[in-house]
Amino acid sequence: MRPVIVAPPDLADGFRLAGIAVFEIESHEKIGEIVEQIRAMPDVGLVLVDERFMEGFERALGGSDLPMIASFPAEEVAREETYIDELTRRFLGQKIYVE
Repeated sequence: MRPVIVAPPDLADGFRLAGIAVFEIESHEKIGEIVEQIRAMPDVGLVLVDERFMEGFERALGGSDLPMIASFPAEEVAREETYIDELTRRFLGQKIYVE
């Protein structure tokens, strides 16, 4: 199984240099088109999505075991808590404190 990246054009080339398949996205309107292309690739096991587009991809790809969907942080998004705190609260329902 291989990963694919869904990223804006300014980040896409960096991922391509690392040898990862990339789908460029600039607007939410392209989500459906990209999802169809990803579903046509049977060897994709992980889709890494710019967090600004994560909700749309979760809706479109949700309910299936593969591919798994994960997001990576976008610099443009302002948040009150650290990214990892936001993720753990979102997926586990609570914040984790480490001493």
